Amino acid sequence: MAANHLSHVDPLIIIVSSRRKTHYLAKDGHFRNRFLAACMHATGQIETNRELGGNAALSSAAVALHANRALGIFPEGTRSKRVEPPFLLPGKSGVARLAASYPEVPVVPIALQGTREYMTPSIHKLPRVWRKAIITYGQPFTWLAWLAENIELSALQALTDKEDDVVNDELFKLFKSFTSHLMEQIKEQGAP
Repeated sequence: MAANHLSHVDPLIIIVSSRRKTHYLAKDGHFRNRFLAACMHATGQIETNRELGGNAALSSAAVALHANRALGIFPEGTRSKRVEPPFLLPGKSGVARLAASYPEVPVVPIALQGTREYMTPSIHKLPRVWRKAIITYGQPFTWLAWLAENIELSALQALTDKEDDVVNDELFKLFKSFTSHLMEQIKEQGAP
């Protein structure tokens, strides 16, 4: 489940609205407070250390996907710090790398609206539960389905004869294009 990220409550809103237990990558700072750490562990969140880099976080995410668990991810990589719309940041390639590693696992684009007003970062210490938050689920798609619509089979086959650096460059372009497509889907669903 790939969503825009506006507030600290975003993962909770997705977890509560989902029909499956959803695991999120959460920065290790969220696990320092005993109460918050207990909530994070109880809801199945995955502790990650940002100093170890993106590969360590993606490895943790891969463990959840390999176990056939639902994984929530914020393609932007972090909560948007923008104070005025548009809040949506460019996506990072991690979501595409995971999708390529698990090519038959559907990626569900999700647009969150109103969560910033529900709990504004650095302003509200507790959620304002009387505020309205809207979650919009988009049409799921897989890496394989996206590839079939966006690249010719002959172009993929031609990569097998290329040097590793050329293959890596082409993969990076595919990851970037997949992520841009996903971010466009999230935006079209109403992400501010």
